[in-house]
Amino acid sequence: MRALLLLLLITAHGVAMGVFPKPDEKDRGKKSEVFLESGGLGFSKEGWNLIIKHEVGGGSAYYNRYLKSPAYVSENSGITIGIGYDLRFNTRTQIARDWHMLNSETISRLQAVSGVKGTRAMARALRSVSIPYDIALEVFRGNTIPRYARDTVRAYPGVEKLHPHIQGAMLSWVFNRGGGIMSVTRDRTDRDREKRAMRDAIPERPGLLAGLFRASKRIWVNKGVDGLLGRREDEARLCELGEKLFH
Repeated sequence: MRALLLLLLITAHGVAMGVFPKPDEKDRGKKSEVFLESGGLGFSKEGWNLIIKHEVGGGSAYYNRYLKSPAYVSENSGITIGIGYDLRFNTRTQIARDWHMLNSETISRLQAVSGVKGTRAMARALRSVSIPYDIALEVFRGNTIPRYARDTVRAYPGVEKLHPHIQGAMLSWVFNRGGGIMSVTRDRTDRDREKRAMRDAIPERPGLLAGLFRASKRIWVNKGVDGLLGRREDEARLCELGEKLFH
């Protein structure tokens, strides 16, 4: 469900951690303008930029160089197209509806790998498929983001009451890690420790979120995926900025 390949590519490409603007005094004590309302969330431009940065290296140039053709992600994912769109986790009907802008032959080829784990051979067979950035962005904004926004609201009740920066950070988190949260008894590897703590902190103690984003880095330290560490730091800093603006 999460496009690890995109993150690995971005890490290899050397994308630096984001730098977010400092709040002006006139902005303190009130919410910033919502950039996009989707799936029950209202998140900021900074939140949108964070997600675009970590999913497509910030925009069309990176996308067109690395991501415009279907890609093999990992043995646990399907073939990924566009901006983090995993064909394994979308039905043939959903693929046809989401990607109706493409020609029928291309849609049929994408549907053929719906619901199955991806392989390198599958990706090679689909290399001739090229998805324009504007179409990928349209699907991402109009179809993918609303879906993950709804997942975010379900997984973290009350998140929609927080500052738009924090809503954006939480949406990035769910887009990357999914909305499922294992219980203590089922989470034998303790990977969801921070997920549970975030759920408990929202909405009454959002000041804890930045620290929890940083604490979750333990999962990826020395794993060769520095892009994930950078993403967690960006999410933490955006939460801190949201807290400053809100109070």
